[in-house]
Amino acid sequence: MGKGETMYWFNPRARNSERTHAPSTDEEAIEMLVGDPDSASFVSEYARLRASNMEIETALIMVGHEFRLRQPEYGLAR
Repeated sequence: MGKGETMYWFNPRARNSERTHAPSTDEEAIEMLVGDPDSASFVSEYARLRASNMEIETALIMVGHEFRLRQPEYGLAR
């Protein structure tokens, strides 16, 4: 992913889907996940995915996707 590109993901902090700047570093990605009571679990899942050699953007998208699937309004309980 080149600098200045955007990505579409489910933002677990805002609890909505959005198009946003794609992070180019792990630090930028983690900043996108902090600030919520569940931030520790978001960051932990992100770190696990990155440790498996997943790309930054893909790992961030997967964290949002996982959180979205766990929300009651999407039919799956936590």
